[in-house]
Amino acid sequence: YVQVRQNFNQPPLFYAPHTFWFWDAPLDAGLTASMAKEMTKKGLNPGYAHPRHSGAPDKPYPLLPPEQWLSPLWFQSFKAALSEAEKAGMTLGYCDEYWWPSGQAAGRVLEKHPELAAKSLEWARQVVDGPGQVTIPDCKFGVAGQLSRDNRIIANTLKIIGEDKMTSWPVPAGKWVIYSYNLYHHAGVDGGEVNYLDPGLMDVFISIAHESYEKNLGERMGLSVPGVFVDNEGDYGWKMAWSDYLADRYKEMKSRDIRLWLPLLTEEDTAGLWAKARYDWFDVISDVYSAQYLGRLSDWLEKRGMYYISNLWEEDLMLQTRAVGDLMRAQRAVTMPGNDCLEMKSQQVHDFKEIQSVCEFEDRPFMSELMGVAGWEQTPAQMKMTLNGVTAWGVTHTVPHGINLNRKLETIPYPADWFTENPYWRYMHLWTDFARRASFVNRQGRLVADILMINPLESVWALSEGYFTSTDGNKWPEMVTEINSIYSDVMDALTSSRLDYLIADGYYMKKASITKSTNQHPASLNIAGHNFSVLILPPMFILSQSTAQKILEFAQSGGTVILLGDLPVGSPETGAHDPLIVDQMEQLINLPSVLNLATEKDKIKLLPGKIRQQIKTQIEILSGNLPLLVSHRKIGNSDFFWLANNTEQQQTCTIGLRDGKGRTEIWDCETGLMDPVSYKVVKDRNIVFIDFEPYQAFWLVFATNDKPVSIKEKKRKKEKELKLSGPWQVSYPETKSIQLTSARSLITSDT
Repeated sequence: YVQVRQNFNQPPLFYAPHTFWFWDAPLDAGLTASMAKEMTKKGLNPGYAHPRHSGAPDKPYPLLPPEQWLSPLWFQSFKAALSEAEKAGMTLGYCDEYWWPSGQAAGRVLEKHPELAAKSLEWARQVVDGPGQVTIPDCKFGVAGQLSRDNRIIANTLKIIGEDKMTSWPVPAGKWVIYSYNLYHHAGVDGGEVNYLDPGLMDVFISIAHESYEKNLGERMGLSVPGVFVDNEGDYGWKMAWSDYLADRYKEMKSRDIRLWLPLLTEEDTAGLWAKARYDWFDVISDVYSAQYLGRLSDWLEKRGMYYISNLWEEDLMLQTRAVGDLMRAQRAVTMPGNDCLEMKSQQVHDFKEIQSVCEFEDRPFMSELMGVAGWEQTPAQMKMTLNGVTAWGVTHTVPHGINLNRKLETIPYPADWFTENPYWRYMHLWTDFARRASFVNRQGRLVADILMINPLESVWALSEGYFTSTDGNKWPEMVTEINSIYSDVMDALTSSRLDYLIADGYYMKKASITKSTNQHPASLNIAGHNFSVLILPPMFILSQSTAQKILEFAQSGGTVILLGDLPVGSPETGAHDPLIVDQMEQLINLPSVLNLATEKDKIKLLPGKIRQQIKTQIEILSGNLPLLVSHRKIGNSDFFWLANNTEQQQTCTIGLRDGKGRTEIWDCETGLMDPVSYKVVKDRNIVFIDFEPYQAFWLVFATNDKPVSIKEKKRKKEKELKLSGPWQVSYPETKSIQLTSARSLITSDT
């Protein structure tokens, strides 16, 4: 706490925003240097140099000539900008791909190694009656299985037939289904043309895209060049993605030939093993993608003292399945997990919570790429609202999108451009100073959250048949859409009710310990120093046996468990039908500490009130109708509350806080000042009266070891409305001239 207090007014410049700097024009070292210098004057780290074209390379718009990327001119221009950053005590990192997704090196990987092209399996299916003889056409391999009377596969009859050639197979008696599998090239969900499941990819890509930086920048790597923004939002491959290494890794992890259960990805069997087959598939896909692509590069950078920023798809559980596999596992593979916060999505908590959970449990910084494609209508109010929001969601490293090297702004694909032509540029230092102070505090200590929600991603994997069989890979059953909807709605409901929470997958549930309830304290589930007294289960189809047992033990210890939908009936261990899971869930639902809202029509609306009946909540708004964004951090033994008014309303609020004692101050991120505040204790709550200005946000700090101070309450002056009549005259403030811009008007005369 003492160090945080000492550094709050002027935190390290690394906590200031880092520009997403698009190098989208022919290079000029003088221009990169002058732009970097101008950014530093406004408190912006020049950030991450991102080589790219205009978004429409077939049109006569400015772009970075691909041959200039990683050329001597590239590094001359990079060093010129880096020197300006260093003079200001700031940093300049880089993006490791021309355009995106990362891993392709602007086509240079496949030029040198065409064998690293993305591969997927396609299949042909035929049903035959035996006994008899059938000819299997040329294929990489075939798999046959007997069908039951209801035309479902009998899993223990599956066998591999035919490999790499045409073959004749003697069909046993009965009805059989035969799958013939072949390889074909198909880009991934985000357009990646390379095979992210092949470990050889990183050998080639790192040598092209990263070793050249090490050669040219030497000891500056890990210092003034602190890290890399990897612009790959998730792209392990297309549907049944393939590599020979995937097959080997599957055998290591599952003790089974990967080919044997491939038919269970696309249809069901009589024993319910299809759910296990699909879980196992995505489990290994996620392992290979996270370890051999994300993790390999992250490890290479970490050895050089550099961080790896991820930027993965998080929008919904179905997209995570299609593009990333396991989002939380992928984020654990890198040193700075992050997200892509487009437009004003900073006001919606959904895309932040899973990543925030990883960052909290792993004690890692959290990056957010801010306000991409927000458009020319982007306003300073929106920029402030964005910082207010992402701070509440745990972000510690902000990357505003963006500034373009191309100054013909009418040709840029993703406005706005944040640079000098914008009228708010002269005031940009106010925004960057605010961000720097807010992020600095947010990186300290740990979040205080009473609620833990279980991530139901594994159920989506189990119900993924339509993903493999549909043309676009995006067909999902009603149960999946319900799981995703309730999971998302809970995030919004808890946040709007100022009930903070984190999310745990099976990995974190294995690490969790349980503290039984006492007369003084409720039972808690404990993960990495975070203690949760309420556990929420969204609808599920499968759940691991170990997680189910942990949930049951928590409820048996007196912990509150809230059920919001179907309970799991299967598991990754046995498939769609698991008697142990069914028994565990039957025990769970009958415990007195379990609240079953599954059949309630308004379950999401009821949820916050039910939680308030079970625990004493952290923050309550006692008066003042203001939808505050809030979060609570524990730094040392002091309590820091982020309070953000993200409306244009000016209002006085009475706030009741469960935690905190000692001296109380408002730490103003706009000015760096610390103003003492008085409070009183009523019924075990700290009562604070606060006047909020429009869009105001700050840290309310309880310094436990310092004595409280008594502050005379200030009375707000009554505002008086003045009625003006007569004609109006409008003039521009501060100057009699209009600031011109290099952007050309796109408004026609008849508009």
